[in-house]
Amino acid sequence: MSVDPDRFSPENIKQLPSLAYQPFGFAGKRKCPGWRFSIVEGLVFLSVLIKRFKFHLVEGQEVKPVHHLVTSPAEEIWVTATER
Repeated sequence: MSVDPDRFSPENIKQLPSLAYQPFGFAGKRKCPGWRFSIVEGLVFLSVLIKRFKFHLVEGQEVKPVHHLVTSPAEEIWVTATER
């Protein structure tokens, strides 16, 4: 296998497939070896935030749902955090 860093130059990158450079993909043999750990770490971080703070909507904000395949808010949701 030859290594050619020029294949990522601005003029050559247009000829490459969109997923040509994917060092840690989402599936297959190049999947990141630490993906499970990162999910657990994120859940622990979220649980610590929820344990230490109370979250409230910014006063006067109204959340309007948009129903598609996945329901999401029509606009950004702003919250304030106060210590418990």
